[in-house]
Amino acid sequence: MYICICNAITDKQILAAQQDGCQSIDEITHTLGVGNCCGNCLDKAEDLLIENAGVQKFNPAMASQLAFSAG
Repeated sequence: MYICICNAITDKQILAAQQDGCQSIDEITHTLGVGNCCGNCLDKAEDLLIENAGVQKFNPAMASQLAFSAG
């Protein structure tokens, strides 16, 4: 579903950017351009980030980094 019509940014693109490390609406705006035209999408984009903040897929690279830092 399109979240930012002006820049044709979808919810999937926002979630992918979040998974790649963007955690705030400012980071999403900087990375994808969400909200840098009319701004009508900012609330929906921020809600999407908040709703999915605790949902992360398993990343084997992060697991190995955590193992090294713990030991």
